[in-house]
Amino acid sequence: MPTISRCTGRTVADGIGRAMPGRVPTEWLDLVGKPYLVAHEVICKERPDVYIEELGGAEHVPPGPRDEHRVRVFINHLYLVVPPAPVVG
Repeated sequence: MPTISRCTGRTVADGIGRAMPGRVPTEWLDLVGKPYLVAHEVICKERPDVYIEELGGAEHVPPGPRDEHRVRVFINHLYLVVPPAPVVG
């Protein structure tokens, strides 16, 4: 069961937490191997409009509807980000 973490206390509907202008990142390949808290900070800084699902590295996630405001981050028992890399969807 994933843990959900929001990047801000307010929602996009409140007008808070919109993505930065310009190129909007949709994947973070360079975060694999980094501590989860670092990854969380980077993702929230670059995409404050998303929420993060924290999943165990061995956890299987069935395919489901795409969500443009969700980033799935897989972490191991040491709280390091493991493949697959965090992506929006």
